[in-house]
Amino acid sequence: MTTSTAAAVQAADRPVLPTLTPLTAPGLLLVVEGTDGAGKTTLIGQIGERLRAAGHDVLDTFQPTRSARAHEVFRGFSEIGGAQLELYRALYLLTLGDRLYHAHAVMLPHLMNGGVVICDRYLYTTMANMLARGQEFEPWFVEAAGHLPQPDLSVLVHCPVETAVERIRSRPEEAERPIDLDHMGRVYESFRRLEAAGYLRGIDTSVTGIEATSDRVRQWADEAFAAKAQR
Repeated sequence: MTTSTAAAVQAADRPVLPTLTPLTAPGLLLVVEGTDGAGKTTLIGQIGERLRAAGHDVLDTFQPTRSARAHEVFRGFSEIGGAQLELYRALYLLTLGDRLYHAHAVMLPHLMNGGVVICDRYLYTTMANMLARGQEFEPWFVEAAGHLPQPDLSVLVHCPVETAVERIRSRPEEAERPIDLDHMGRVYESFRRLEAAGYLRGIDTSVTGIEATSDRVRQWADEAFAAKAQR
């Protein structure tokens, strides 16, 4: 991430965004981001199958982990929200600590052994939500986030909010799920800002079908493997 690309996101006098730790492990860290309904789960399944078929040892995982999602701080936001900045700080502290522990205790050992890690959501989800809420990246957040390993490939799957909502509503278990459309739209725009700044490589799944999307991501993964081999 260069200063010029990061500057594209740093509007309205925002502080410097996190710079993650370069990954020196021989394995490949692939992160898939996006709003609900964008196609993350389907893509992750297909990419995992393709990489395993090619002989790679693939670990599928996700963040925040189940333990963080079960915490009352995390669950409380679905019940009371969190208009106060202090409440959001508690959420960001919880999820950032969870990401750090999970990255170093679970993901890095697999990467050090030469395996592939596919992570459903990463720090960029928090960053997009913070941008969507108009919140600053405070120094403590930037410093702590810098200890996370930099992915070899960070993919953003996205689609118009209306399309994502239609996909969510098509799932019987989520047909009546409450959706904050305003916030979802702001998160979508924030992810696109992170894409424009070079943090993520984006694909519009409403234009590119899942098979073509999977083909493109596999090509990007092959390029990332080749780049690592040249280091």
